Amino acid sequence: MDDKKITEGDENSQQNETSVENSAEETTKGAENIKKKVTEAYKQDEDFKDKYLRAMADMENLRRRQIQEREDSVTRTRSQVFSDLLPIIDAFQMGITEAEKDESAKNIFIGVSMAFQQMKNTLGEYGLEIIDPEGKEFDPKFHEALSYESSQDTEEGIVLKSVRIGYKMKDKLLRPASVIISKGTTEDK
Repeated sequence: MDDKKITEGDENSQQNETSVENSAEETTKGAENIKKKVTEAYKQDEDFKDKYLRAMADMENLRRRQIQEREDSVTRTRSQVFSDLLPIIDAFQMGITEAEKDESAKNIFIGVSMAFQQMKNTLGEYGLEIIDPEGKEFDPKFHEALSYESSQDTEEGIVLKSVRIGYKMKDKLLRPASVIISKGTTEDK
């Protein structure tokens, strides 16, 4: 009987050891499984964060692009309106110049020139800039040379006279100023 108890005890202890080993393996497998799931969750979290940051950057870029497109559209529209107004402005200037010569039209000249000045100021507030280079150095980016004249008082390359005033809007040239340039003094040979 004692032998039987010993073998039963051995079997129980072997079963306990096997059970403990199985339990340890299951615990190890469970811990590894949990670690694996945690690692996957962290990777997924990083992916979501990356996707979120990319989406936010895309939204910011889209917002900036829309703002730039609106500004470009406004600039194009203003440029077209200003270009259409330039012949009218020229006509006003010619009328004012002629009215200034006639003494009987002095009151009309004063009223029209005041209204014209107010219109120029308003257009200037919207970005229209006048290019009147008289007395300045010739710049082919903003001036159109019509002819050259000799001048005792003005050195070569300086604008003697503006035949037609030019206009620009910010950096965009709407119309170059038509000018006559000094070719300096010409000495008889």
